[in-house]
Amino acid sequence: MLQLSIENISLKFDELHQLKANNWKPLTPPEIQERRMPPPVPKKPQKGHPPLARDRSLESSERQRLEARKRLLAAKRAASVRQSSATESADSIEIYIPEAQTRL
Repeated sequence: MLQLSIENISLKFDELHQLKANNWKPLTPPEIQERRMPPPVPKKPQKGHPPLARDRSLESSERQRLEARKRLLAAKRAASVRQSSATESADSIEIYIPEAQTRL
């Protein structure tokens, strides 16, 4: 890492010496040839069935099945929330035992 820093500083000083030799006028950088990107290759169309417009093409039985599935998922989420809140409240229960009952 230190070696890289020293090389970087050496390059900066070399640039300064070149500027001084050029009467402090900016050096013309070497021309960089422009790289041209090849034109993009068109994508091949996918073979098989075209994508279906599901909302329009669903039959009534499929729609009913999806709606029932959504209701079931919502019910499961609600039950999960209720169960997690019940365990949180169970964790916060403290049992108090008077000292007189602990000594025999």
